[in-house]
Amino acid sequence: MNDELILRLAEANPVPTGRPLPAPEPLRLRRTALVLAVAAAAAIPAVALADRLADVLGISNDGTTVATSSVLPGHSDLDQAMQQLQVGGTMQYLGTLNGIAFYATRNADGHFCLAIDRVGAQYDKGFGCDLNADGFPSANVKALVFPPATMLEGVAADGVATVAALDANGAVLASTPVVDNLFASQTSLAAGSVSAIETLDANGAVLSRQPLPGR
Repeated sequence: MNDELILRLAEANPVPTGRPLPAPEPLRLRRTALVLAVAAAAAIPAVALADRLADVLGISNDGTTVATSSVLPGHSDLDQAMQQLQVGGTMQYLGTLNGIAFYATRNADGHFCLAIDRVGAQYDKGFGCDLNADGFPSANVKALVFPPATMLEGVAADGVATVAALDANGAVLASTPVVDNLFASQTSLAAGSVSAIETLDANGAVLSRQPLPGR
């Protein structure tokens, strides 16, 4: 996704209660189109692409197939992003954890795409795709963390038991368990405080440490 589209998305979403719209900066990746729809969800019509099979997600949680149009209904301004990222007519509902519903699929180019919906809330809904060649899940990418950097929520690879947010000194700011490949911490983090995302197995061994862009 190019900067022009990101700017259009930001302009299309009114900001509630006067809060500034945070930049759609990903937590993990050099080139990730994880665009936070702070103000509203996206209305997504079905795209004429081949249906995705759940097992191509690359995680054990294959979810339940739902229509893409039912995932984040109600805001047509993000529809263009869905279409440009070539999401098909269905996504996989992976479950709800700590009030956040997670949906995933792979787009026409095979990139992992993630949508989140804070159930019952008007805001904190979003969608995006990991556009890296070594995209999630891979040997070095064990967690796909959805922005903003003030929350720790996303999808983890098989074998990951805990996801942690680290500061610039490597100290743990927050950690949260992984349940069925999903994680959603209820701890708020100061903006700009997270320097890296760390994943650990059930024995506490570090599986990956993913620096944030520019850190």
